[in-house]
Amino acid sequence: MSIAIINEIIEKSAELTSEERRELIRLLHDQELEKQAEERAKRPKPKVNSNYVPSPNVIWLKENAQKYSGLYVALYEGELIATGRTIKEANLAAKAKGFPKTLLHKIMREDEEAWGGW
Repeated sequence: MSIAIINEIIEKSAELTSEERRELIRLLHDQELEKQAEERAKRPKPKVNSNYVPSPNVIWLKENAQKYSGLYVALYEGELIATGRTIKEANLAAKAKGFPKTLLHKIMREDEEAWGGW
């Protein structure tokens, strides 16, 4: 699309009422979402590894997480080593039991939202 056409669209849009501009924006937004969905649908799907075997810690989490809702757990090779209300508490308890390197994981409560950031 040329700059001239874009400028013409901008000039014409200035003649629209506020409601007409909002409708135009909504329509353009919907078109963009449809276009993005079509592009995503064209992308090749990732191959699923049928040989995937979850780690012992993942298996433990799937089977036992609900029992430790709201706590941090320290796991080692699929075994619960320690728990704590904070990650530091769980880590120190695991180290006290002779496990300096464990998987530390927060088991979220159902009413709790996950967040992330830097």
